[in-house]
Amino acid sequence: MTRPSQLILLGAGGHAKVIAELARAAGWQIAGFLAPRNERGEENLGAPLLGDGADLTVDPSWLEKHDLFPAIGEGEIRWREFVRLAAAGARVPSLIHPSALVSPSARIEAGAVIMAGAIVQADSVIGPAAIINTGAQVDHDCRVGAGAMIAPGAVLCGEVHIGDHAFVGAGAVIVPRIRIGRSAFVGAGTVVPNDLPEGSHLKTTRRISAFPKPE
Repeated sequence: MTRPSQLILLGAGGHAKVIAELARAAGWQIAGFLAPRNERGEENLGAPLLGDGADLTVDPSWLEKHDLFPAIGEGEIRWREFVRLAAAGARVPSLIHPSALVSPSARIEAGAVIMAGAIVQADSVIGPAAIINTGAQVDHDCRVGAGAMIAPGAVLCGEVHIGDHAFVGAGAVIVPRIRIGRSAFVGAGTVVPNDLPEGSHLKTTRRISAFPKPE
């Protein structure tokens, strides 16, 4: 059976705009969005706003004719909606931008997204509903847990394990064989040389200023 070409996105915010463009670049047609009407207007990126998301429970024809995808940036909400879609029997694909480099031995689970310019190396596993964001690098034998977010430009060196629902900030570097616990938070630009326990919060270690210091 061939893959359906029609995709409905759950969400209509900024992250959904990125997902819509990625999906189109990967050959999908966007059938529409499901989101509160006050989140966007009647249309978003040229596709109709189909309803507020609760319609999934009353219009099973959508589940038969389309794939669905949780296009939501916030991790807990994205995971909750992924679970709801799966429980409803929806087909939830993984989405990979054509410019991403993904090893043929890597495994990308349902609901995961690999953004433009990202790299996923040999024997890595990207869990369900996880995000490998723009230009992020995942080296060999890494494990990225369910619902985790690897932000733009972050680097996971070899054999790094990222727990479910963890967040790795933009430009962060996780050195080889480090384990980041479930729901842990790594700030932008941080270099992580040691394991982080579940639920821990590591703030940014690199101070960045857009303006030169006065003379």
